[in-house]
Amino acid sequence: MMRKTHRAVGAVIAIAALALPLAACSSSSGDSEGQVEISFFHRWPNEPKNSYFAELVEEFEAENPDIKVKVESVLNDSYKDKVKVVAGSDNAPDVMFSWSGSFITELVEGGNVMDLSDWLAENPEIKDRYYESQMEPFQVNGGQYGIPVGMQAKLFFYNKDVFAELGLEAPESWDDFVSVLEAVQADGMTPIQFGAQEQWPIAHYVGTLNQRMLPADVFEADRDPSKGEFTDPGYVKALEVLQEIASYANADATAVGHEAARNAWIAGEAPIMYMQGSEIAYFGDAAFEYGTFNFPAVDGGKGDPLQLTGAPEGFAVAANTKHPEESLRFLEFMLNKQNGVAYTEKTGELSAVVGAVEEADAPASLKAISSEIVDASAMTPWLDNAYDPQIVQAYLAETQLMLAGQQTPEGVMAAVQAAAQRVRDGA
Repeated sequence: MMRKTHRAVGAVIAIAALALPLAACSSSSGDSEGQVEISFFHRWPNEPKNSYFAELVEEFEAENPDIKVKVESVLNDSYKDKVKVVAGSDNAPDVMFSWSGSFITELVEGGNVMDLSDWLAENPEIKDRYYESQMEPFQVNGGQYGIPVGMQAKLFFYNKDVFAELGLEAPESWDDFVSVLEAVQADGMTPIQFGAQEQWPIAHYVGTLNQRMLPADVFEADRDPSKGEFTDPGYVKALEVLQEIASYANADATAVGHEAARNAWIAGEAPIMYMQGSEIAYFGDAAFEYGTFNFPAVDGGKGDPLQLTGAPEGFAVAANTKHPEESLRFLEFMLNKQNGVAYTEKTGELSAVVGAVEEADAPASLKAISSEIVDASAMTPWLDNAYDPQIVQAYLAETQLMLAGQQTPEGVMAAVQAAAQRVRDGA
């Protein structure tokens, strides 16, 4: 979920070279049989989503024989680099995947994606199809630049069997949470699994804790690259709380990857782990019942404890598409109610279409997470999609050092403040 980083010219040239295959296959003209060809670029060459979207394209082409959809996909990190190169080119993909928040904002500021507001105003039945909380993260300066395909949220997953054995319940306050952790530890178990070898799981903890600790106006103001200072004492407090949480986790967290930590949780080595709802698809081998709870309100926190960390993912249309009508037709088909149900059933993820998850043949645990998202007071954006890349880089690298015992909360924030100053100065 990382945003762009500042790259040397040579790196940009290398990425541009990677983009050539997409440019070569992208078409802005019809073929010899009079079909219009549009290009579709997404980030799932792996299963189950690769097959899901391939089947969806086949269905669309069967219903729309006048349109041919040319598909390309690359994995997550490569996608982030590649789409930023091709989105602004003459061969931009007509329909492209986008994260919400700062990622879509960057595409908008580059003039690369279409404002869908007029289309939605003319077709209110399409606009009303999606949860408003999942539409808002794709809005920039009053315009709607993306449509959500799926909802993502971060929750604590817990082993119900262990909790029952120890007479514990899902915590509702910070004191309850600490009491649970201490009870598990007293029983001889590691309470929390935490894989901090990659930086993005760290971002999820820090982003949530910042929202919980800081006054809402400060939290929002510091997201503005031209104003962010990160001097509120709540930032240091948030990192101190993260240290407290880490003290209940596996001791080698910064040497353990998130997948390995998740496998350890599935194996029952610790009863609690902070994960995304989409990870339920990996729980097939879990030999226990599990439940979820939102990140508890933190003592002394000034933020809304009913928010839920997460953000929708979706699709946008190229601003310079030569086939806007056909591209919008494909977008509408891909994200309709019927395909929203299929998306949940076939991929195990949460559709952003109102009622789709409820109608889907899906686990009750997945439907419960959908309700958590819909009922949340607001969504807290992923930290790595909330701040300028320079700030994110400093924040996560220094926090990782802190978790390894090589940095202090004050030191982390000094590095973040220095990065924020460089951003404000236009560096």
